[in-house]
Amino acid sequence: MKGKIKKFFSNLDLREVANAVLLLVLGVLFAAFPAGMLQTLCYVAGAFALLWGVLRLILCLRAEGGAHVYDVVICAAVMVAGVMLLIAPAFVSEFIAVLLGVLLILDSVFKITESRELYKLNRGAAEWLAAAITGGVCAVLGIIIIFNPFGTTRVLMIFVGVSLLLDAACSMAACVCSAVRACRAKDEGEVIDV
Repeated sequence: MKGKIKKFFSNLDLREVANAVLLLVLGVLFAAFPAGMLQTLCYVAGAFALLWGVLRLILCLRAEGGAHVYDVVICAAVMVAGVMLLIAPAFVSEFIAVLLGVLLILDSVFKITESRELYKLNRGAAEWLAAAITGGVCAVLGIIIIFNPFGTTRVLMIFVGVSLLLDAACSMAACVCSAVRACRAKDEGEVIDV
């Protein structure tokens, strides 16, 4: 039994699991604290951007040969964005909801691409169809978030949270299915591409 569990965890794609856990945490936070979460996210992103910009600028200035103008401009732009997020989170928060919708749409593109790859590899109708349906649902959720048909930001944030939770659940299920399939293939002596 221990060997099977160890084999299962060795076949998990840790990046995908980490991504799903991050989406899960964000989804819970957005759904549970719709009013305060957006402002908190602005503050955290602002502090991170400002810190990253300052550190990157210091590293660029200390680099051999000096800093390139391009690097300085990028660092300055990131620092300005960080300051904007810290000073005017209410103004910027409108764009964050749109950004989350765009991220869901991008995730859906990856899922649909993955479904095409699974179809080409003849993985079975259930796997590629599940990935395609999940990608389609994520795309629809992302479009709804971008166009915001809801009356209030609070309802939109709850919807964003539920959308992120659904995306996280689908991503986690795909990781588990992939790891189980890899374990079965190893048990049967097959060689598969994951």
